[in-house]
Amino acid sequence: MRNRLAYFVTTVVVITALAGGWLGDRVNAGPPQEKDLDTLLKTFTEALAVIQTNYVRPVKSETLIESSVRGLLRTLDPHSSFFATSDYSRLQEEQQGKYYGLGITIRAESPGSGRVVVVEPPAPGTPAYKVGMKAGDIISKIEGQSIEDWDVNEEVIPNLKGPKGTKVRITVERPGEPTPLEMVVERDEIPLYTIKYAFHLAPGIGYIRLDKFSETTSHELDDALKKLDEASLKGLILDLRDNPGGALSQAIEVADRFLTKDQVIVSTKGREGREPHQYRAPRGRKYMYPMVVLINQNSASASEIVAGALQDHDRALIVGETSFGKALVQTIYPLDQGRRGLALTTGRYYTPADRLIQRDYSNGFYDYFYSRAKAEPKNREEKQTDGGRTVYGGGGITPDYEVAQRTDKLSRLIDRRNLFYEFVVKLTSGEIKSDVKYQYSVAGLSPDEKKELRDKLEISDQTLLLFKDYLREKKVAFSDESFEEHLDLVRNRLKQELFLLVFESDREGYRVALEMDQQVQKAIELLPRAQLLAENSLARQR
Repeated sequence: MRNRLAYFVTTVVVITALAGGWLGDRVNAGPPQEKDLDTLLKTFTEALAVIQTNYVRPVKSETLIESSVRGLLRTLDPHSSFFATSDYSRLQEEQQGKYYGLGITIRAESPGSGRVVVVEPPAPGTPAYKVGMKAGDIISKIEGQSIEDWDVNEEVIPNLKGPKGTKVRITVERPGEPTPLEMVVERDEIPLYTIKYAFHLAPGIGYIRLDKFSETTSHELDDALKKLDEASLKGLILDLRDNPGGALSQAIEVADRFLTKDQVIVSTKGREGREPHQYRAPRGRKYMYPMVVLINQNSASASEIVAGALQDHDRALIVGETSFGKALVQTIYPLDQGRRGLALTTGRYYTPADRLIQRDYSNGFYDYFYSRAKAEPKNREEKQTDGGRTVYGGGGITPDYEVAQRTDKLSRLIDRRNLFYEFVVKLTSGEIKSDVKYQYSVAGLSPDEKKELRDKLEISDQTLLLFKDYLREKKVAFSDESFEEHLDLVRNRLKQELFLLVFESDREGYRVALEMDQQVQKAIELLPRAQLLAENSLARQR
């Protein structure tokens, strides 16, 4: 352990020195250092020794070193960061698009609970599929130990994951089963998909949700467009909301699918004295159809590169909320023989119209991440798209049509206690009886029969009244006026949970959710305008 720590400290110092200009490239490093590197390192090791010897309680050297590196990076910018062993492992999983585990998608049964619900049926061939896990199953114990008080991200997920070939014993509670089920699952390699949803919202209108950018994204996008029969598309909605970004190479690949060959996608500029680099569409689009891209405040980095490129070239209309505003490029440096990592900002990126959309962080990192004030376009640099439309730099990508999502306190209150799900479980099991039949099975149904069932499954008015009584039974505080005001949202949330349980898939429930999604509905409405934009763009290129 001591040898590993020494190696780690040395690696951190050398990498940091090279990045910061202590070693090499001294001409462009700014003013001369007040002290040489040896003196600085001596001060650091002396401070470390004092802490280890005299602090009120023992502190591991590993903890001190990692904290020191994090503190060093916090003096630079909000996105340069250090990855401890577990964090770096998770980062590699996301970049490579795979991990080792069970192959299930889960959510907390209720806020604060470690118990988790399987939200969609495991894919065929996955470990969870082989032992018969189903959507709606609740994992209540791992290796015989209750996980009620566990943290989902820090304890539940790491205990479900593990090396290929190892086994984990889990206890599952299934609606309708009188006793818990014990399952022993052998872990295996599981692909991490970045495109989970790709379907038609209406005949000829495609929808693709891209959650993040990893090494597999471009291949997934090809598969999604093939599934949608790209040649026949009359319009496409590309959903980049809540997409935090990822690999720059994949942002370029995604933008390339929709732009003309050789159009600029993004430019990066690094340290002074180093040549900027311009990335162009290497192959270009196959088909031209109207596009709308959805973004929100959590769309960042690579997702902003794609949105910015499509906006600047008038290839798509942007709908939603102003994006996060991250235009800093990080390079990942492995440390400690690949056990840890350092993400260091090595450049800035600019959209094709030469927009730097990085948001200001001079007021501190907390405000930058958690207290974002809306940036007014009048205070931002103005640029022009290929067609002469005005777009803005600084403060993220401003949508062409700003549309806020509708929210309501009542649904959030009910969701916090997981009462939508609980009620529908009782409804589908027959414990709560309504005027409409809700006990269905899709096993053995043909695609046409499933579609027929989807079309007729609705939440009746009487069922809504039963749900209202159920909420009062559970002592949820609400007024009749509030319930009536949000009746359509409540009906939609119940329908989402119903589709999850009947079709054993959150894909169908997600499709239901989009029916009440104001940004998606606005995108559909704007497709004719996007068509005109695409036609004008194409005409200029001829």
